[in-house]
Amino acid sequence: MNLETLMQKHQKQLSEMDWAILGYILENEQDIMRLSIVELGEKVHSSKSSILRLAKKLGFSGYSEFKYFMRQSKQNNIGTTGTDLIELQTKDIENTVKLAQQTDFTALNKAIQKANTVYCYATGYSQRKVIEEFSKMLMICDKRSIIIPVKTELDISMSMITKEDIVLFVSLSGETDEIKENILSLNARKIPVVALTTFSHNFFAEHAQYAYFYYSTPFTVSGKEHIAQSLVGLSVLMDLVYRKYVTYLNKEFEEGI
Repeated sequence: MNLETLMQKHQKQLSEMDWAILGYILENEQDIMRLSIVELGEKVHSSKSSILRLAKKLGFSGYSEFKYFMRQSKQNNIGTTGTDLIELQTKDIENTVKLAQQTDFTALNKAIQKANTVYCYATGYSQRKVIEEFSKMLMICDKRSIIIPVKTELDISMSMITKEDIVLFVSLSGETDEIKENILSLNARKIPVVALTTFSHNFFAEHAQYAYFYYSTPFTVSGKEHIAQSLVGLSVLMDLVYRKYVTYLNKEFEEGI
């Protein structure tokens, strides 16, 4: 499914302003990938709320999800109702594992071991459930871990986070606008940042000292407006990160005997 198909599907709900915004998006697809919702609003002489309403009319939860759809659509990775969804899931898991096998986790393992506290923040409810399990597993390794549940608490916690800590951000798109300022602030204070996002060029990964990726291919459900998406790839990646860390600790212990 591509944007033109979504426009046809929801055409009765779209206003003249919506069509104007979508026209600009279709003519400037490459630029859209780099624009925040505010910047796009300036380009099309519209408000942030108007663009957010348009994204929701098209079946997305917000602008970040819409941009992620555009990126994936351009890469021809969008699943359809005719796709073998079990095969799609298998490929997401296999690609996530394959990418992790090609990645060196040594620096991250050392950073986690050195950190006084591992702060964990997820940009969505489903992602947060995954990091809650990861946090519990870290405690088995005697590593202090704190889940920051909402943006307000993240803002409050910023002053308490130090260079001796590490902050882990989990996201689908890696482009959540309201979190970007927090990441930039952590960068400025030289506090280590870890980003776990879907495989793409995104803001979170670009501004993290440690960036790791998982695969999550969107697919459609017959008769439903929203795009469905599984986070099984994220669960696999988080488990791999934990297993890599435990393997590192075990090796350190054996060498110390």
